[in-house]
Amino acid sequence: MGSIIGILSRLAPPEIAVGQRMLAAAPHRGSNYVVRIFGNCILGISNTDDFADASISDAGHCMAVWKGQLDNAAELRKRLKGMNASSLSNEPADLVALAFKTFGANAPSLMRGAFSGIVTDGRKIWCFRDHLGLRPLFYRDEPNAFFVATEPKQIIAGAHLSREPDPEALERIFYGRTPANMPCALKGISRIPQAAVMTADVANGTQTVTYWDPERVLESARLTAAEVTDRFCELMRQAVDRTLTGKDVIFLSGGIDSPTVAAFAAPRHMARTGRPMAAISAVFPQHPRVDESRYIKIVAEHLGINVHEYTHESNPLRNLREWCELMDGPCPTIAFSDMQRWYTSARNLGFSNILTGEYAEFLFTLNEHVFGHLITHFRWPALLHLILAERQKGRSWKRLTRMLVEPFIPGKIVNWYYRDRRVTRFRRVPDWIKLEKINQHPIRPDLLRPTRVRWSELQLLPFKGSPLAMEGDDLCASLSRMTVRRPFADVDLWEFFLSLPAEVKFPDLRSKTLVRRLMRGKLPDPILDRRDKTFFDDFSLSHIDYTLLGSLVLNGSCHIDGIDYRCLGERIQQRNFDMAEWFWARDLARVHAFMEAWA
Repeated sequence: MGSIIGILSRLAPPEIAVGQRMLAAAPHRGSNYVVRIFGNCILGISNTDDFADASISDAGHCMAVWKGQLDNAAELRKRLKGMNASSLSNEPADLVALAFKTFGANAPSLMRGAFSGIVTDGRKIWCFRDHLGLRPLFYRDEPNAFFVATEPKQIIAGAHLSREPDPEALERIFYGRTPANMPCALKGISRIPQAAVMTADVANGTQTVTYWDPERVLESARLTAAEVTDRFCELMRQAVDRTLTGKDVIFLSGGIDSPTVAAFAAPRHMARTGRPMAAISAVFPQHPRVDESRYIKIVAEHLGINVHEYTHESNPLRNLREWCELMDGPCPTIAFSDMQRWYTSARNLGFSNILTGEYAEFLFTLNEHVFGHLITHFRWPALLHLILAERQKGRSWKRLTRMLVEPFIPGKIVNWYYRDRRVTRFRRVPDWIKLEKINQHPIRPDLLRPTRVRWSELQLLPFKGSPLAMEGDDLCASLSRMTVRRPFADVDLWEFFLSLPAEVKFPDLRSKTLVRRLMRGKLPDPILDRRDKTFFDDFSLSHIDYTLLGSLVLNGSCHIDGIDYRCLGERIQQRNFDMAEWFWARDLARVHAFMEAWA
């Protein structure tokens, strides 16, 4: 996939060579460059010979560069055509330039897809990312110039910066303290938040405004059960249609998320191309508790999907230094070598567009605090219905009473309890991480908020963090010349689920009850009624390379504050990590792999 860059020069006239140098700093993004000067600004794009997802507009009132997918291009074009007399191009960058001329900085709110863009009128420059931050964009603001680009290394090349790590940012990444405006791991580079437009001009510095407010739709829908089903099907079909290209493959598991995408994609793909939908599925013949082959087969036969199986081989530490160098920083959760292998496998089979079931968990599983929400909003019939639903599923009165009382236990007490047992919200803290470092911040900050707002804030939590993993995924896809699309990340679908009242979204506290109901009749009953959950502990723990881990975290001169490296070394020698300890160690290895370039 390509890249975009922009420069606003505040003093001297801009030099086109600077833009070319920025694009050349990321050769994996392509060597087909277009660079143009417009007033005090330079905009540029790069693409590869066989894959182009970046475009640049002709000069007019505004000029724009665009990277990614504009899923509603036809609808936006129709809307702009009704408000402008001039003929309209089909190029995304031309539509974006006209949209900014017509709607100003609110234009990105009308766009759908996975994208980043830069627009200028010659004196100002506007930079934006999609609603969820699926495509990256970084910037640096200096007194004499403003730089913006797809990758941090491109900004370093344009601004003639010394390439240095930011220790504070690296520590925040390791400890999981990554808000949307999280700085880059390289010193002096910042990221543009998702769902935001940053404006820079010649005289007045920068200003950032949010163009999307998901809170405005929270619990706003009033739909019957039948209307919920109809609306979901309509929006899911639209989300899938927006992501299909004709050269599609789905990463299919035996859960419910990717099969739901497949249930809508398979018939649409057949109607468009006359060919069955294809899938790639990982199998684990050596680890029966991990292998989902039998469930995948049930889905594939039901939907008429051709499945390509591959045996998963994992070593997330392999070539980690090279990957972190390329990524311009450590990236939690992404196993770069594994990801590239998946994408390359899809490419070798003749596909160029991958569909996944990612992001579904944010729509269906954030059911904490629902009891407190119903109580504090006086929704007594809904509360009674939830209690009866839980009783019907075997929940004891003792446990239900506890759940009704828990929302009113002071958050400070709960946080003290967790600290005393060395537990974080998501994973246990190993002995080689100093507890006082963890205790600098509340383990459960959500419990320090009033009970009345906890559920609502949880529904909006996915929009608050930095999409580091998506930035890493974008790079892996770029290297493999693939696009990765996530229908569950469609903004219209997100707004629909945000609009559902709590009691509709979570009719009980089981996992994904609503989507199981919505998909009844569209997916096989063994998939919808499945209650066992696949955990990859056996597979992951059997593939830990303790020797390589030790060389990454113990032999260098760099250190992260709060780590007892002597204790860590002893644990590595014992070679018996559990999953929680392995997650912490793996993330630490990523940070060390990046820092060692400057050791």
